[in-house]
Amino acid sequence: MGKIKLLFLVVAAISLVWMFHLVGWSEILRHLKLVGWYWPLILFPYLLVNLFDTISWYCCFERFPPGVTIRYLFFNRLAGEAVNVLTPMASLGGEPVKALMLQNKGISLTDATASLVISKGILVLSMAFYILLGMVLAPFLFHLSAGKLFALAVAGLALGLAAVGFVVLQRYGMCRLGMAVLEKCRFLPRRLKEQEAALCRLDAQMSTFYRRHLWRFWLSLGCSLLGWLIHGVEVYIIFDLLGQPIHLVTALCLDALATLIGGMAFFIPGNLGVQDGGNILLAMGLQLGALMGATFSLIRRIREGFWLAVGLVVLAADR
Repeated sequence: MGKIKLLFLVVAAISLVWMFHLVGWSEILRHLKLVGWYWPLILFPYLLVNLFDTISWYCCFERFPPGVTIRYLFFNRLAGEAVNVLTPMASLGGEPVKALMLQNKGISLTDATASLVISKGILVLSMAFYILLGMVLAPFLFHLSAGKLFALAVAGLALGLAAVGFVVLQRYGMCRLGMAVLEKCRFLPRRLKEQEAALCRLDAQMSTFYRRHLWRFWLSLGCSLLGWLIHGVEVYIIFDLLGQPIHLVTALCLDALATLIGGMAFFIPGNLGVQDGGNILLAMGLQLGALMGATFSLIRRIREGFWLAVGLVVLAADR
């Protein structure tokens, strides 16, 4: 599996370079210079995104952890998300890192894991709502074929159903139900069976959160949705700095669809290649041209690289 994932990564990297080569590196670089001294403005929205996502996560603790501040969770999240980007594990590779960092702060592994699972479910659910917004707006804004719009709609619907199912299962004993299914299929690993008591405690904690602290769920969901909307504002800022201003609603729609396309390549680190190709396709759908789409995608990669580096520094410092 490791070799297959590496092959996917190599193919994706080659595809990315090839796409940018077809568009024209010199033209892309010329457009990058249009940003000038406004690069910090491009980096700022993701700082707000991470802040609201951190507040959303903070709301997912059944008991607010003593000594663990929003500031600490902010940097913890940056470190974990850096690992998520670098590992082909559907944005799950960094979650154990976050849990272990919390454990080093005196938080029990059960408490840390429960908060992370709940937070991940809320994040995916809010993303599904955001993508649904984009799907509703897409037919009015994008010049895409009916077949492409239908494919995106099916993918968005599948994601939404999966997100709702994931949250509902947390309420009614996700681990216990999963183990029961595996046991019935005679596919339950012995090591997993040995952790049954710990998994039942995790189920109980997640169920308690939804029964006793439903208001925190809605607050967390609201903060997470706000984070996604700021992603759209980032798109608006980038195109404005590139001298190709678009309406804020159009920017939100573009980002929502780009999020959906990037999510289809969860098995490739950083959604490399697929996300960028999607950005180019969507820019062409808005009649902005492949050049503008490639430049926009590269700017986002640079922003991603900056915060990725910050996360890796935090991770190294924590060790």
